[in-house]
Amino acid sequence: MADVIWTGATDGDYSTATNWSTGSVPTSGDNVFFTSDYNVSVTSGLNQSATTIANFTVQGYTGKIGSKAGYLQISLNGAVNFNGLDQVYLDIGSSNIDVSISGSGSTTGTPGLMLIGTDIDNLNVIGGSVGVAFNPGEVATINAIKLLGGSIEIGDGCTLTSANIQGGSLTTDSTITTVTIYTGSCILEGSAAVTTLNSNGGRVNYNSSGSITTLNLSGTVDCSGSLLARTIATLAPAAGGVITYDPSVVTITTKSAPTLPIQETYTDGF
Repeated sequence: MADVIWTGATDGDYSTATNWSTGSVPTSGDNVFFTSDYNVSVTSGLNQSATTIANFTVQGYTGKIGSKAGYLQISLNGAVNFNGLDQVYLDIGSSNIDVSISGSGSTTGTPGLMLIGTDIDNLNVIGGSVGVAFNPGEVATINAIKLLGGSIEIGDGCTLTSANIQGGSLTTDSTITTVTIYTGSCILEGSAAVTTLNSNGGRVNYNSSGSITTLNLSGTVDCSGSLLARTIATLAPAAGGVITYDPSVVTITTKSAPTLPIQETYTDGF
């Protein structure tokens, strides 16, 4: 095992040995680093999936890695820790690992880190912008998201079990089994559906055509941003809950009586 740092001393090819601090391309069990000391972008040699490295760390790196047309493909048995300052496209394949993002940057108007992977365990974000299966045709699977800050944008090709939002903004076109929000925002777009939405605080903008099976409401849910027909099967309001909706487009099948008053606002569309 070695700590191997990208220098880009020769060219932008990941497979060029002289581009690495050890004089050799990272091999099985190595820890790979992209640091603030070097800014040469990685543009070729992008399929590295045959080698299982330990950890992949981006810390203050100002170069680009990959592109929409070609992600950097890696396999890991450790973790991804990311704090980059330019566009990075990363495919971790079937690696069952945690991904932690503390910052990212982009000059393209899209999320700074573009991420795909078919067995991501935990995605933890405290800053920066992340796109998951962001582009058409991309797929990803995530067990759990914890969002403390920054933003996550999820395309319609993602399978996600749970999202815990304690700050920042999550926008999804994909279905999520359980969403729990305390602060920050959650935006449901496209055909996104949620089995259980625990609205404890923050704000949910429910604009999608997908249904919410159970809405436990003590935060704010705004359904006024779309005229798409949709259904909340069970609404369980609690003290402090606020919901805004147009009854002609949003059907609430069952609503339990709150123990204390909530604010219920009706709209008539646009």
